[in-house]
Amino acid sequence: MPVLAALPLTTAVIAAVPQDADDLRRALEEIERLKQSNAALAEKVGVLEEKVVQGDNATWLTEQRANEIRAIVTDVLADATTRNNLADGGTGGYDAKKGFFLASADGNYTLSMKGETQFRWAFESRDIGSSSAAQGSPSSSSDEDAWGFEVRRARLTFFGTVVDPSWYYEVKLGFARSGGAAILEDAFLEKRFDGGFNLRAGQFKTPFLRESIDSATGLLAVERSLVDTFFTAGRAQGLRLAWESDVVRVEGFYGSELAAAGSAPYSIVNGSATELNAGSALGIPGSQNTGFNAVQTDYAFIGRVEAKTGGDWKQFKDMQSYRGEAAAALFGLAGYMQQVAPISGTNGATPDVMWSTTADIRVDFGGSSIFIYGVYRDISLQEAQPTRGGGDADDLQQWGAVAQGGYFVTDDIEAFIRYEVGNSDTDKYRAQATVDEAQAEELSILTVGANWWPAGVKNRIKISGDFGYAFTPIVDFAASGADWLPAYTEADGETLGGEWVVRTQLQFTF
Repeated sequence: MPVLAALPLTTAVIAAVPQDADDLRRALEEIERLKQSNAALAEKVGVLEEKVVQGDNATWLTEQRANEIRAIVTDVLADATTRNNLADGGTGGYDAKKGFFLASADGNYTLSMKGETQFRWAFESRDIGSSSAAQGSPSSSSDEDAWGFEVRRARLTFFGTVVDPSWYYEVKLGFARSGGAAILEDAFLEKRFDGGFNLRAGQFKTPFLRESIDSATGLLAVERSLVDTFFTAGRAQGLRLAWESDVVRVEGFYGSELAAAGSAPYSIVNGSATELNAGSALGIPGSQNTGFNAVQTDYAFIGRVEAKTGGDWKQFKDMQSYRGEAAAALFGLAGYMQQVAPISGTNGATPDVMWSTTADIRVDFGGSSIFIYGVYRDISLQEAQPTRGGGDADDLQQWGAVAQGGYFVTDDIEAFIRYEVGNSDTDKYRAQATVDEAQAEELSILTVGANWWPAGVKNRIKISGDFGYAFTPIVDFAASGADWLPAYTEADGETLGGEWVVRTQLQFTF
């Protein structure tokens, strides 16, 4: 240190001091100057030492702070990276489009889950009377006015990819309204090829009616039309090959039996005066959840082609045209043919060969929409059946049509109207003398209502309500899932009264 270095110099000066007074005085003055100089140096050294110490501490504190900040930044970046990975299908989490999901680090193996629930209240009013001529079965156990709550739909869907993103799978469970038992609705694997091709194998919704293809959570009214319920091919087991471009989509299906409600006529069974009961003995259920030998279908084919003028395909997954969406039109044409095996013990009053065709058009205006379609079905019976006035027949020529429109009166509220009409061509087979004039084959319903998204459109909560009035007795087209129970006519063909239904529904998805 400088202070210590000055000591030898001071000692040397003292040693050289002369003994006389002048020399002593000068020596003492020199010593004093040296002391003052040494004190000044010591003071400067102290200041320098303090600055050095403070500088070292400042550097240490700065490094410490830098390390702490670096650690915080690293944690934040890691968290941000994790969140980004979750949004892109990284390790797991929630995404608005995917729902809850898990994924491998490379994104090849993914598992997503989504769900939907529709909680409904319905009131149905009809006239039953003392006669149930058109229905052909007693009705004393049914009330004319009925109301209550039900969970119309509750579903869980698991979907994702395996091996790589081109292999897509889906498993959907629906819970029955009666008892809540889990029912397998969809279970398939789909390979997606380059060029817009994909091949699907398993159980899934068939590509026939446009109204059936659209999700139940995206309907315009509270429930699908009775025309759809009557003519839909439902879910089936088989193969589907599809090709999609920006403008055109083509689908082909080959598989087991297709569903067909109201596909068998009313007639005298085994010579007795009892007619087949609509809703139980009529129709074929399809191949959903069946073993390979449960339904003996000789063949079942479906083909569908669609073309759009704008927008994207996702826009047509529901029946709404939200404000701000692109204006576009979608045109569809489809047909199917199948031959089913005879059902024992039914005197041949069941389908043999049947074919059906449908055409539809959907126009979105960005805040309003129009949807119209028609469907025709021709059914050949296993054996000819007696008809009114004598003679017999061995076919059914059935048809239906639906026209509906929706309009957003605000960003979150949509009003709609729907009219549906149809004919099952079964009255000619009501051959009992006491019911020669009974009517049950016609359909004519007008429905009006509204949808409200309290948290904003395209969000998870939707509240719907509608009112439907039937201008004809609903018999062949009756469907409890749509809250339309069978009404009746007297033996002279007069309608016992107009039937009407009020429905409200709370829907939420996750």
